[in-house]
Amino acid sequence: MNQKGISTLVIAVIVVVVIAIIGVGVYLAMSGTGGNGDTPTPTPTPAGVADASSLKFSVEVTEDGETYTNNYMANNIGTTDLQVRIEMVEYDMVYIVNGADQKAWSYMAGEWMDISSSFQDEWDLWSTSVDAYQDDLTDWTGTGEYTYTAGGTTVRIFDIEVNPSLPASLFQQG
Repeated sequence: MNQKGISTLVIAVIVVVVIAIIGVGVYLAMSGTGGNGDTPTPTPTPAGVADASSLKFSVEVTEDGETYTNNYMANNIGTTDLQVRIEMVEYDMVYIVNGADQKAWSYMAGEWMDISSSFQDEWDLWSTSVDAYQDDLTDWTGTGEYTYTAGGTTVRIFDIEVNPSLPASLFQQG
């Protein structure tokens, strides 16, 4: 096997492992109870969050003493044309899922990869994530950040923008 084949295989394995770890963390953080009944205290719903067609926010998840931050940008929320960009700060990774074009890309190790062959898996993971965070934000007061604990996981949603104008270039490869 040549060096390029090994590099591609290593990158693919890393992508699968990171997606699995993040998927479990996202599931626990979004489950709302984390298995122990802890739920955020409801507060008034700010106008527009539940009906937002676009959102931009950052999520900091702390679990078992480890913290990671993801920046989310989403356009066309609630439609099959949903476009999502997730920037995983600590891993210098980016995922883009473009429902309008039925395409998906990932960026890691300085390279963009077309992962459209697994579009449906990416769509299922990231559209569900956006929906869950949008649901979480229905308890947000409309100012500042929103923090809650689910089991042993602390989730802080911050830098929240409701219905920002997001350029189409954010949802295309590089």
